[in-house]
Amino acid sequence: MKITMNSCNIYNANCMTIVNGRIISGGFSPAELKKVDESKNIEAEGITTIKVDADLADVNVSVGSSNKVEVHYYGEVDTESNIKLSLTKCNDEINVLAQTTNNTVTSSLKLDVVIPQKKFRLISVKSQNGTTEIHKNVETSRLKLKSQNGRIKSKCNFEKITANTMNGSIDISITAKSDIEISASSMNGNVNLELNNIELCKISTSSMNGKARNRHTSTGRYKATREVSSMNGNVRIQ
Repeated sequence: MKITMNSCNIYNANCMTIVNGRIISGGFSPAELKKVDESKNIEAEGITTIKVDADLADVNVSVGSSNKVEVHYYGEVDTESNIKLSLTKCNDEINVLAQTTNNTVTSSLKLDVVIPQKKFRLISVKSQNGTTEIHKNVETSRLKLKSQNGRIKSKCNFEKITANTMNGSIDISITAKSDIEISASSMNGNVNLELNNIELCKISTSSMNGKARNRHTSTGRYKATREVSSMNGNVRIQ
């Protein structure tokens, strides 16, 4: 069941309540919380692909000043839960895994991923519950973002993006450096695109139970294509 209250999306199913992608209660009394604070880093020379997988955390990807990938996993979980943070490298790929065990109740787990200032071939972020944000100055040929219950936000530069969430909004802002392809969909949430340096916008829009508006005006030299959709939310391009 979905309830909207003071602009917050609230979902309740199987004795679990999720507010804007954050689990706030389950079918039991909240346990005592313990702090989580783990950091790891790894050299990124020759790396072209970064993949992040987090179950219960807000994920922030930003650019740093070193040639390393640095991760910081922090916040609170109940004392009965364990957390796992791994940072591994294989060939030209770095994988970040942040997981919790048991039926974790958490209000503040965050995963910060800081990457070198360079253009990557692929950046992929998968999250079950939490906001995913890709910050400005991150640059990649392909960007893949997937969340089950959480908001997706991107201000980075890409050539192709795929963004999908079951319950949450999608906000994409870009100043294009080339032709771009955007494929974005949300089952329960708004999809908003802000496209700069785009002369021709040929993105199809659709919404089953909301408004779909393409109000983009020519602002540059590149082309944007593909499609955006929402089943229960508005779609807006500007």
